[in-house]
Amino acid sequence: MKIAVAWVDALLSRWGRWSIRCESGALGFSASCILGGDPGEGDGYDSAIPLGVLDEDMEAVDGAVRRLPKMLRLVVMEVYQHSHGKSDRALAISLGIHVDTMSKYLCDAQRKIAFDISRPCAHNLS
Repeated sequence: MKIAVAWVDALLSRWGRWSIRCESGALGFSASCILGGDPGEGDGYDSAIPLGVLDEDMEAVDGAVRRLPKMLRLVVMEVYQHSHGKSDRALAISLGIHVDTMSKYLCDAQRKIAFDISRPCAHNLS
């Protein structure tokens, strides 16, 4: 799958985990792992918020995702929240679209999100 904006892809990957935790009753990322260890140790079970990312960052991404047109929002949610190791083809089938269309929609969504979350920063620099 083509990734238009690499930093947005990384942020959306974090947002996917964060939003699922929020929806399941947790508040963002936990401060520690229930299996022991400190946040950020890098094992696959650590659910602490990644270094350099704040809950406010995730809330900004969440707002940007909610403002996307419906189809772009559905693609982002499917790819970043519900993929669970599915192939691009399987994701596209679950959305009822062709894999090339899904890739285009995802690139469009990433660009819109990048623009949306970057705008407030530009206003603060003026």
